[in-house]
Amino acid sequence: MGRHTTPRDINAAERGKQALQLRKQGYTLDEIATQCGFADKSGAWRSIKRELDRIVAPDVADLRKMEEMRLDDMLKASYPKALKGDSWAVSRVIDISRRRSEITGMDIKPEDILANQNYTKRIILTHGEPSTGGQDANTNS
Repeated sequence: MGRHTTPRDINAAERGKQALQLRKQGYTLDEIATQCGFADKSGAWRSIKRELDRIVAPDVADLRKMEEMRLDDMLKASYPKALKGDSWAVSRVIDISRRRSEITGMDIKPEDILANQNYTKRIILTHGEPSTGGQDANTNS
C-alpha cells in the first residue's frame, strides 16, 4: 500500500521550501531555524539539505550564468557609489569582482589549466622490422 500524505508531511515540506528560500536570500542557519520554527540550526540545515536533494540540478553552465546575472545586479547598485568614493561600496565592488573571477575562471593561469586536465598519453613503441634472415624484404633471392 502507498503511503498517505499527512498534515505533518505537508508542513515539513512547506518549512523546507521556506528554509531553502531564506538560505538563497543569505539568511544564516540560526535565523532560518528561528523563522521557520526549527529547534536549532541543525534542523534547518537538514531540511535545506532534503530540499536540495529533491531538486534536479540544472546544468552547471546555467547556474554560473544565473550567478553572473546576480553579480551584475549587485555591481550596478554598488559601482556608482564606489566611483563617488564610498569605501564600503569600493569593498563590495572588489568582492563582486573577485567572485566573478572565481566563477568564470579568469584568474586561472593557462599552465594551471593544463596541469589539472585529465588526459591519456598514448605511447607507441616501434620495433625494428621483422627478421628476414638477413635478407632485405624487397629482394627475391
